[in-house]
Amino acid sequence: MLTAIPLIRTDDDSNLTPIERTAVGCEQVITALMMQATMTDPQVTDQEREVYTTLSVATIVPAEA
Repeated sequence: MLTAIPLIRTDDDSNLTPIERTAVGCEQVITALMMQATMTDPQVTDQEREVYTTLSVATIVPAEA
């Protein structure tokens, strides 16, 4: 299973409308659900799972941190 991980958002959300902020939140929930589905896929190897875990942290913890 190949999924795309959204890039880290570096802009602030102060200029977004409430609907746009909600859309960003939905994207984050969908990404988290896709990550969980990938992690529990029996066809995924331990090495792929480890790489995917590393990538998932990169989407949550900004590079500046």
